Amino acid sequence: MTEFLSVLLLYYGCNAAAETRALNHAEVMECMAHYQQVKEYFTEPEANGAERSQRAYQNFKAWEHRNAETVADLRRTASR
Repeated sequence: MTEFLSVLLLYYGCNAAAETRALNHAEVMECMAHYQQVKEYFTEPEANGAERSQRAYQNFKAWEHRNAETVADLRRTASR
């Protein structure tokens, strides 16, 4: 779980940076990689293609909803 939270913090850091300025190409690519890593934690092996990606996103959003306090703390930390 610690590794997941570390990756999630990087992803939220990307969001915070993008809210204040345009990211350069390298930053965008790095942020996309963080997002993919986050989604991997929520990927269902039985899903395929676009459905797999969509379900991972939905599972991630459900996790965020269930863990709102943790998410808020991570977002605060990431925006510093």
